[in-house]
Amino acid sequence: MRSPESREPEITREFDSPEELGDEVQKYREGKSADIYARNEYPELREREKEFADMLEAPDSALFNAGMAAIHTAIEAEDLKPGDVVLCGKDTYSQTKKVFASLKAKGVKTVSVDSGDMEEIEKKIKDEKPRLIILESVANAKEMQVNDTKRLVELARQANAEYAHSFSLDNLLNEYLAREEKYEDLAANPEFKKELVDKVKEFKAGNNPFVFRDTVRRIEADTDLDTKGSIRAAARMVKWLLANNREKVSLIIDNSLVSPVIHNPLKDLEGRDVEMVVVESATKHYQEGGDKITMGIAYSNDVEKIKKIKEKRTEIGTYLQPTAEEKIPEDITEKMPSTVKRHARNALELATLLSKSDKVLEVGHPNLPEHKQNELAKQIAPEGLVTLFYLRVPNAAEFIGRVKELAGDKVGVGASFGHPKTWLANLTEQDVRIAAGSENEQDFKALVDIFKKAVE
Repeated sequence: MRSPESREPEITREFDSPEELGDEVQKYREGKSADIYARNEYPELREREKEFADMLEAPDSALFNAGMAAIHTAIEAEDLKPGDVVLCGKDTYSQTKKVFASLKAKGVKTVSVDSGDMEEIEKKIKDEKPRLIILESVANAKEMQVNDTKRLVELARQANAEYAHSFSLDNLLNEYLAREEKYEDLAANPEFKKELVDKVKEFKAGNNPFVFRDTVRRIEADTDLDTKGSIRAAARMVKWLLANNREKVSLIIDNSLVSPVIHNPLKDLEGRDVEMVVVESATKHYQEGGDKITMGIAYSNDVEKIKKIKEKRTEIGTYLQPTAEEKIPEDITEKMPSTVKRHARNALELATLLSKSDKVLEVGHPNLPEHKQNELAKQIAPEGLVTLFYLRVPNAAEFIGRVKELAGDKVGVGASFGHPKTWLANLTEQDVRIAAGSENEQDFKALVDIFKKAVE
């Protein structure tokens, strides 16, 4: 929360003395938070991030100028390399799909999975050996697939154990050298193997092929190969190690449709040694429907992970600006839990009502009995897992027009969600998205009556 002595929003701080500026410059040189430019963090941002982290029961959080900025920055902080594999959800937010396409352009292999099909995810993890998995806790799609994050965490833990045993550089090098008799002396030389593993790590960090000069000389000395043959042998050896090495699999979970006050994926870690970053479009629920700014948030179980994300945020300029931070409601962490849960209860009640109407062709909400993952949804959040849902009607525009005619200003028409009143959006000729508002009991009862009349 903004402290009483907080300054007016500013992008560049004006100091009272050269010594004061010098102290901040020294912090910056040491890699610490420095209050020089807003992009390097500023006191109000640090206070706000700590406030949200406390609510999320996370070590720290990072705020961004948009939800997509949070996703972009979290992925950038993973330092993916050409040849890395990323598992990503088939049904996800349209702009996130563009991020996946950009990864392909960088030589990263992306593999699509149904975020609600854990058997498919388990198989793809075994087959593809991913470096990163990016899924939505509930897919931003009409089917609203629910990811079993608790099981996903266990699959990631198992993958990391396998990576450490079978796909470490040491084990892979032993396997490679044992394939051919000409490498018998090299295979018996622990000094060579340690040196090569160290050089591969150095190459991965700096991409400098000249680090392997001594490796070539050692191959030439301990085999019958000449210089050219030794160079080719070293190149094939290193290429194979890089292609097959796996160190860990990290998780990025987009929790925008759920909100951490309903379900926080970090709690599914349950002490397992798995790296997870949760990202959200904080434009929605972190403003109590204020709709004043766009904002994103990332939080993790790992302090170093968030630190790296914040460093990347400074590098690419995706930080939340001071003029935006001051528009976040001061008491949001106190009000957000009850407000979001009211959104979710209202959404489930409306979805249940509309699912019983013969004027509605289909309703998509994870908690409804007809949803294939309703048992999982009820287990996670029995009073409602999401604050919006989808329905199919013969004519979406006519349906929304009918509701609007009956409700007047009591409902809104437009995109996004997390508003104080219920909003409707016609996505196709037949598909409607209903984002439940946080109406109180009396106002919501009146809204229910309006929807009953709309489907009579």
